[in-house]
Amino acid sequence: MRNGVLIPLIVLVAGLFVACQKEFDISTLPRQPDTLLDTSYVELFPPFGGFAGAEDIAVGGNDGLLYVADTRANRIVMMNRAGQIMSTRTMLHPRSIAQDLRLDLLVGGEIVAPDGDTVGAIFRVHLVSSNQDTAHHLEKSRIDTVWRELAKPARRFPGLTVFYDNTYIAARSGPDNSSFIDPDGRVLLFDADDRFITPVPALTTGTGSGITNIYIPTGVAAFPGVKDFLLVQASQGVAYGAIWLQYQVTSDFVGWLPKFDPANPDQRSVDFIRPNRFLLPQAVAVDNVRRDVFIADATLDSVFKFNSRGTFKAESFGFYRSGGAMKRPSGLAYFATVLYVLDGETGQILRYRLSADVPH
Repeated sequence: MRNGVLIPLIVLVAGLFVACQKEFDISTLPRQPDTLLDTSYVELFPPFGGFAGAEDIAVGGNDGLLYVADTRANRIVMMNRAGQIMSTRTMLHPRSIAQDLRLDLLVGGEIVAPDGDTVGAIFRVHLVSSNQDTAHHLEKSRIDTVWRELAKPARRFPGLTVFYDNTYIAARSGPDNSSFIDPDGRVLLFDADDRFITPVPALTTGTGSGITNIYIPTGVAAFPGVKDFLLVQASQGVAYGAIWLQYQVTSDFVGWLPKFDPANPDQRSVDFIRPNRFLLPQAVAVDNVRRDVFIADATLDSVFKFNSRGTFKAESFGFYRSGGAMKRPSGLAYFATVLYVLDGETGQILRYRLSADVPH
């Protein structure tokens, strides 16, 4: 870590809003330790910079390239993992980005409607082409607008993720959740041909304390080979900033159920479902090999890590443990033992690897 500055994230976890009414006493912070944890995340240098208010990052599972939704710069960016920009494409305020198994990109951005309104939309970028001159070049690829919110111009798509069969889900947010029939905050399911199927019925829009209550979704991530997924959301009005859903098929049920549910007495002590753990979890990523889960909280300037059993991992880290490098994490991706943290404030991609995985 930079300058050797370390303060375990347990400080943040212990000080979160277990009792929301009580202000956290900063005098209880432990003194800075003199040595690194046995296993901790260390930064790889240099960081990749040059972004403006970027909100999402993805690593192509098949091509191994980095894709960035560079939001304020109105562009999407393709990079190799050495940090070299390979191509860019202008797009109005891209907020989310994902790649399917056909190597196409799905992007949540905006368009200007015929009436002049700026509305949320989902785009498909066809990276694969029979023409070798245009294949895998963002600036030459065909883009289709596959979904647009013409009737509700304030809606946006802050999260996209793709399942193993190329079906995908889009997290939608907006200011109006008063409608019981069609609130802004929803998770929409699409088939592999971009046809809308249904809002994911397991999630209920509206403030409340239930594990499946959603209000302001901010990101989603899928697991490989299954239709399980994770959703993160702003903690405004809800008790759980992260929800872990498993897809189940039985003789009398087909759909998603929470993997961890506080209604189950045997699961109430699971770290992942501790109420009010997060403030603004804005991104989520999955280690496809170990099935570990990473959640970035933009307000706490921290990355939380959980294993597949929902247990909090001590390798989690925040502002102090990163030596101040991380200011406002807004996007996460994990690939080949490297954790990519997109920082929306500094305009950088920070790269981290466990100390045990770093060559000595």
